[in-house]
Amino acid sequence: MPKSAFKTLSQDLQALADEAGDHLKDAAIKTGADATEAVARSTHAIARAAARLREEAEASAEMSRDQIADTVEAHPAAAGVLVSMVTSAVVALAATFALVRLSQS
Repeated sequence: MPKSAFKTLSQDLQALADEAGDHLKDAAIKTGADATEAVARSTHAIARAAARLREEAEASAEMSRDQIADTVEAHPAAAGVLVSMVTSAVVALAATFALVRLSQS
């Protein structure tokens, strides 16, 4: 995700969080039907923020998948080396975890 898009998303989410916070403050002050309405507005603001975040994450994931696929197609040997390195790192972490657990018992 480009930095400008991430910054815009961050600002939008901050604005929605601020809006939700304002609605919750209103709910704390008011009682009865007014409080219910303030909580409903807050819930709606949070739902909009979550939907926007999900859409941006899906777009970012799709773009990342495309970039990874292009890179793997362009450099298959490098992709093989990377897979080997990641596999080795996972095995090393698992072995370290097992050794630590055994030493604690």
